[in-house]
Amino acid sequence: MKTAIITGASKGIGAVIAKRLNELNYNLVLNYRSSTALMEELIEGFTDKERKNIIVKCDVSVYDDAKKLIDAAYNTFGTVDVLINNAGITKDNLLPLMTEEEFDQVIDTNLKGTFNCCKHIARRMVRQKQGRIVNISSVVGLAGNAGQVNYSASKAGVIGMTKSMAR
Repeated sequence: MKTAIITGASKGIGAVIAKRLNELNYNLVLNYRSSTALMEELIEGFTDKERKNIIVKCDVSVYDDAKKLIDAAYNTFGTVDVLINNAGITKDNLLPLMTEEEFDQVIDTNLKGTFNCCKHIARRMVRQKQGRIVNISSVVGLAGNAGQVNYSASKAGVIGMTKSMAR
């Protein structure tokens, strides 16, 4: 039985990935930051209701919270086959109007959250002698986009981090 962790699983791309991995018989560790109702609704919609899934409310941008997420997965399932770093936010604004807080929040969630989860799982996957890490980014990380200096920088950082980890 394979196990996957999905950050930012409550909606959008994360929810679609969760539904598909449920169909493929994965045990799932589903992370969310704010809406328990969305997580319960997601699990209600799963086709495989027999599969064991856990939901973990935490903010992956916080180093210790990300560790709790990874620990919960290993404590429940013993091993993790796939980590999908999907958690992400936008706080769009033109650079002259963007606040430091808007910049920091996006970088912290999108880039630092990805780092935190990779950091906490990497050694364990090496010990397992297997595992996959999928970091969700965006073409905006390559091309940029008006009003998205923070988002573009965070996704470019994820691309660079992913290439470095792969080497």
